Amino acid sequence: MSKQPQSVHATRIGGHAYRYLTTRPRRGRVVSTFSSGINLLFENGEAFVPVQTMSVPLHPWAIEIPGEAFHFAEGTPVSVQSGELSVEGTHIVLSTAQVEELSLPRFSAHQVLIARRNFPILAHFVDEARRTHLPDPFQEQINEILRRWHESNDPGVLIKLIGLGAGSTPSGDDVLVGILAGMSLFEHVDGQTRGTLTHLRIGIQETVSIRTPLPSVQMLLAACDLSFPEPILALLESVASPRVSEYKLNEVANHVTQLGHHSGLAILLGLLEGHNCTQHCNTPGLDCQHS
Repeated sequence: MSKQPQSVHATRIGGHAYRYLTTRPRRGRVVSTFSSGINLLFENGEAFVPVQTMSVPLHPWAIEIPGEAFHFAEGTPVSVQSGELSVEGTHIVLSTAQVEELSLPRFSAHQVLIARRNFPILAHFVDEARRTHLPDPFQEQINEILRRWHESNDPGVLIKLIGLGAGSTPSGDDVLVGILAGMSLFEHVDGQTRGTLTHLRIGIQETVSIRTPLPSVQMLLAACDLSFPEPILALLESVASPRVSEYKLNEVANHVTQLGHHSGLAILLGLLEGHNCTQHCNTPGLDCQHS
């Protein structure tokens, strides 16, 4: 850790982090370190913001810096003012960083049709990946909630996924992020999916803050805003591309599996569940209802 004052220009920043950190002065502290950076907690638990190197995919609440990772002791004070983040003599300039909204684009009916044709490739990839990954200890409970959801067609059942699991982003939350991503791909061409998503997003927004850790709260609320980590966006754009090859789709899906210990595969499982829920609509471009 360098003791010399230095100024670093952040290269990119997620849209949610940018808006939070630039609206008014903020104070916080370093709460943990990881191989590619540090995690910051602001205003005694109001926001969780990683400062990471370019080796880590960006997400809506992250700041990307050039060069090597910062490592500061836990508890080190942090402040933000006038577009500059200060940590023990190091000043990170945010005002000139490229702001990445990381927003899911609106897919056309033609792209949705392509996505439906490509999802079996993704499903096969997930089946193979599950064979080589250690099983998630919470998978049986997750499966039971998903079963009840499919039987009832009630998106409120999915709220029980929130906080189910261990760590800062429990497995149930990861699955729910995948469900939101998978369904959001289809919402503009399917009235039933659009209605389901509306109810699901409201349920998440009303309950998430009391059910799961702050990093996961932010992840789920960002997903409700159609904002996702880079690998998830890349996968959704690839699955809807007319030019994507099976090899390329598997490659992009593999990047998602590298998100966390269990997180990536859980997100992919949720993505497939979200897609499966929309398969009642066989005519992209037309609103339809369950039979």
